[in-house]
Amino acid sequence: MSVLVIAGLDSSGDAGVLRDCAVLAEHELTARVAVTAVTAQGAMGVTALHPVPPAVVAAQIAAAGSVRAIKSGMLANAGIVLAVARALPCGIPFVLDPVLAASSGAELLDAAGRAALLQHLLARATLITPNLPEAAKLTGLPEAMDDHTRNATAAALIAMGAQAVLLKGGHASGPWATDWLHRPGQPTLAFTAPRLPNDKRGTGCTLATALASALARGYDLPEACAVAREYLQQWLASC
Repeated sequence: MSVLVIAGLDSSGDAGVLRDCAVLAEHELTARVAVTAVTAQGAMGVTALHPVPPAVVAAQIAAAGSVRAIKSGMLANAGIVLAVARALPCGIPFVLDPVLAASSGAELLDAAGRAALLQHLLARATLITPNLPEAAKLTGLPEAMDDHTRNATAAALIAMGAQAVLLKGGHASGPWATDWLHRPGQPTLAFTAPRLPNDKRGTGCTLATALASALARGYDLPEACAVAREYLQQWLASC
């Protein structure tokens, strides 16, 4: 059983396609990969970034063959976003992790790329998984610090075409970390776990790929969120 990951190559191995492949291996799934950019990253942050030509990204997606789910991460620019939108097969669960910046703050998707993502890719996703800063940047709303702002942010993404939103609360404060699953016409579901005392890179990649793994195995969306969150918590506890 194969899952396609569309993302950048992080030379440190802490995030991007290398982290995605590690997650898929732990789930006993086969990785198919479409690399969108090559980056040099380490303790000093991102020191170099080279986007892959959009036509090459599209060719990688086409070469992946039959897969059971798809996850995308870093897309770099509008040309790559459009290439992915055109090459993406239909009818397959697709988790869109809108990677806008590295942990160090370096931009990984430019403004034109963000606009293209919202216009051409958002509605294709089974689930979009923004953290609070990413959701604020995509919607233009203040970063969600309370239930009212969080609900407004998720509603804005759904109004833009999102089928479902997992709004990740890892950037919030407090002893508990909560993610919220928003779906049109459905009650909001909260997934809460103790906040662990580490600052590990690659958490977004890990969660999104675990979600794609669960969807590939036939879990429905709430179940997939629950098992992926549990996997992430166990991974963080082991670091």
